[in-house]
Amino acid sequence: MSLLQISEPDSHAGAESNKRRTVIGIDLGTTNSLAGYVGEDGKVKICLNRNGQALVKSIVTYVNGRHPTVGDVSGSPYKKGTLSVKSVKRLIGKSLDDLRNSGKLDEVETKELSGKKILCVKTPIGPKTPVEISGEILKYMKVLAESSLGKPIEGAVITVPAYFDDTQRQATKDSALMAGLNVLRLINEPTAAALAYGLEKKEQGLFMIYDLGGGTFDVSVLQLEKGIFSVVATGGDTNLGGDDFDELIAVHLMKELPYSLKDLSLYSRQELLNVSRQLKEKLSSLRTGENYVSATLELEGETHEVRLSDVELMGLLDNIVQKTLRICDNALLDAGLEHSELKEIVLVGGSTRLNVVRKFIASHYGKDPMVDLNPDHVVCIGASLQADSLIGNRNRGENWLLLDVTPLSLGIETMGGLVEKIIPRNTPIPVEKTKEFTTFRDGQKGMSIHVAQGERELVRDCRSLAKFEISDIPPMVAGKPRIAVSFKLDADGLLAVEAKETSNGQLYSIEINPSFGLTEEDVERIIKEGLDHSEDDVEARICEEKKVELSRNLEALTVAFSADSGLLESAEIQGIVRVMDKAKKILKDEEKN
Repeated sequence: MSLLQISEPDSHAGAESNKRRTVIGIDLGTTNSLAGYVGEDGKVKICLNRNGQALVKSIVTYVNGRHPTVGDVSGSPYKKGTLSVKSVKRLIGKSLDDLRNSGKLDEVETKELSGKKILCVKTPIGPKTPVEISGEILKYMKVLAESSLGKPIEGAVITVPAYFDDTQRQATKDSALMAGLNVLRLINEPTAAALAYGLEKKEQGLFMIYDLGGGTFDVSVLQLEKGIFSVVATGGDTNLGGDDFDELIAVHLMKELPYSLKDLSLYSRQELLNVSRQLKEKLSSLRTGENYVSATLELEGETHEVRLSDVELMGLLDNIVQKTLRICDNALLDAGLEHSELKEIVLVGGSTRLNVVRKFIASHYGKDPMVDLNPDHVVCIGASLQADSLIGNRNRGENWLLLDVTPLSLGIETMGGLVEKIIPRNTPIPVEKTKEFTTFRDGQKGMSIHVAQGERELVRDCRSLAKFEISDIPPMVAGKPRIAVSFKLDADGLLAVEAKETSNGQLYSIEINPSFGLTEEDVERIIKEGLDHSEDDVEARICEEKKVELSRNLEALTVAFSADSGLLESAEIQGIVRVMDKAKKILKDEEKN
């Protein structure tokens, strides 16, 4: 028998171990994006644009008769026939219904694509999907990186919020494909930050990564120990960030101005948001003894002087920051941890530069958060390190392992509207799990596989991801057929489901691609209600299981009674009929309720 010699890739004598392959990490942010790579010295280099800036505004500007441009549009000579699309990350994976209360309906529309209605942004050169717009940003980042490196890019690791669902993750990969990028992996933003912190600082212990960017909030609790990075719990909100701060400040400023927000032109609204952002950023760098900042605002042709104090900002942001801290506490609760067990709280994202945010965190956890790493760069650093590792550029002795987790449980619907969890939340990924199911009725030839996501016991309280049908099941007695259902969750957090009938080997599969993403309400319901209603859910599950058992027994008794009633005495028959009628009435009454 022949034997194969097995060795690590970097120890193979014939491998080109000294030739570094060209890969990058990209932090695709709501407000700003960055690209980076690991240099010959093993340190991450952030790509700079021709102005020497690392942060690229995640803005795509469309002008009639011109190619789209990416980046800062301040001072742009174009007014009419121009549209600058900002915060497109908030539109990824969303439907028109998701935007009903967002005030953005006048900026979007839908178009038919492959038989589906796809959300689009109205631009001067026609409707553009969020995937296309994000693709322009990624294309720019690719060109920027190739300019810095002086050679083509072989692959990229791109960061996404931990709470991006399958649609949003797949949309990000599609955007990268349009940009000509080979995606090595999608990595969760807080995980990337922890990776950067752990490798740069060589620290070990339990860390909370508090990631508040322009449009999303994520928190991850990680254990860093002996080169192993284990995510033990996650939480987040895909629709909460610095953009919300700007809008609150804008509404506050309007109280002192002789206008109504709804009556402002689109251009004036944008100017108002720009000045709100400027005031917010100025407050993050106040010198000792100062307590307010001011700026000049032009609205509808008139100039106004506006100001904002540190105290006013704290009052405006209180509810939002407290909401992020509740999400953090829920993540700790999931991991069975106390505040005191945290070694450090690492801040990520431009919004954490605000002094008021840092004060809220320090007060809540009784310790100052870590601020020694640039919160704008840390996610990009982690993504660049991960890309360098995946492509095989690591040197001998630099081995480390990254274990991420799935943020929400995944399962299928069973009889009675119950959810059988196949992959529980906080399971390390990639992962593959299989469970066997069977038929409910004699001779049953088909079965519907309904995939659900969430923490509740009943499918009506969870999020529906996909459905597909299994047919040609050999007719057998109920409970005899065996259908093996496998869930495969890859390293990017994308789910594939397979169902196999074991007697004939017939295989059915589907890649989960729901039609819209998680809203803020979805995230809160899935996590918070899963905790708040745990006792009620268990009772409801027990009740549904008893109903299913009663229904199965009734059906089996009906079949047996029909075949063998001639063997029974008249009194026995009457007794059985009474019991069957009572069972039917119970089930009928339950259906009405």
